[in-house]
Amino acid sequence: YQLEYLSIPGNDFTGTLPATLGTLTKLTGFFAYDNSFSGPIPEELGLVESLEILSLHSNKFSGTVPESLYNLRELQKLNIYNNAMTGT
Repeated sequence: YQLEYLSIPGNDFTGTLPATLGTLTKLTGFFAYDNSFSGPIPEELGLVESLEILSLHSNKFSGTVPESLYNLRELQKLNIYNNAMTGT
């Protein structure tokens, strides 16, 4: 897929983020803040090696930060505040 930028903030979207986001291999920016997404952040986002900005703040995400995100070498900004996440 060729999508490089996906911006869907402030739409009151609910439910979980699909694992298929991991197939967007050209994605550099994903902005899904100010919605009502819940559940865990998909581990598959760690497959998007080109990801530079991931902004998921102000949702209802739970669980911990996926280990796979720690391996994203291009990631410059990770905004996940104002969720129901646990851990350090």
